[in-house]
Amino acid sequence: MPVKKQEAHRALELLEDYHSRLSSPQDRALRSAIERVIRIFKSRLFQALLDIQEFYELTLLDDSKSIQQKTAETLLIASKWEQDNAVKANGANRIKQQEQQQQQQLAIQQQALEQQEEEKPVPTILAETPSPSRYPGTRVSAI
Repeated sequence: MPVKKQEAHRALELLEDYHSRLSSPQDRALRSAIERVIRIFKSRLFQALLDIQEFYELTLLDDSKSIQQKTAETLLIASKWEQDNAVKANGANRIKQQEQQQQQQLAIQQQALEQQEEEKPVPTILAETPSPSRYPGTRVSAI
């Protein structure tokens, strides 16, 4: 399902809003992970904006370059950005596979821990009535 332009525009805002609602101690790891995603996203977005600005100023606004030169440089930068994205996509797929493997390992460890808990013997407490021999100096009288 394609992402709508309005939804894509709000992606960072939604992510930051979700992050701000995580407040319990159990959410600490998720908060940290989301902070990392936000930081990476902002860094990549900023770098992309710098690349666009540099391309615009050095190629498109340069009056000394012909239309053919501008076209060639534009196609060259487009190819470069496509290749960069392909490399990033391959890296993202590798990371996704690693995350899936880690999740599987965690699930196996969790199952093993749960099984160990189930197999632990439950201690039984026997209630004993005190016998007269246990308490020296006391007498037990028969009624």
